[in-house]
Amino acid sequence: MTLTRSDARRGGRLRAAGAAVLAAGLLLTAACGQGAAPASAGASEHAAQRHLFVVVGGDKVTGPDVIEARTGETVQIVVTSDVADELHVHGYDRTAELVAGRPSTLTLAAGLPGVFEVEVHENGLLLTRLRVR
Repeated sequence: MTLTRSDARRGGRLRAAGAAVLAAGLLLTAACGQGAAPASAGASEHAAQRHLFVVVGGDKVTGPDVIEARTGETVQIVVTSDVADELHVHGYDRTAELVAGRPSTLTLAAGLPGVFEVEVHENGLLLTRLRVR
């Protein structure tokens, strides 16, 4: 069977559409807050900044490149990934298990000023940077 350029373009559009549908479904799941972990000790959940991320096929689909926080603020990083992995915040040395297809929440009190990488550990994906001032 010979594929034409039209077939190749159509296949690429279908893959992109499928990824978009998967990402939208994962984002809706993350937004519902299912599977969210409780806030860490001493952190006020009411004042928490909440940042949602979706990872599909090893790439970030949604979420900010930088999270800005002031010292003392509570930050929640909610990640929904299509594969199991581990979320890691460098400098704070905080981790959260990522279960495939379910949102995972890492909550931390931003007490250490600086810029810290947040990565999906096994994948090596730089998810975002946490900038605390």
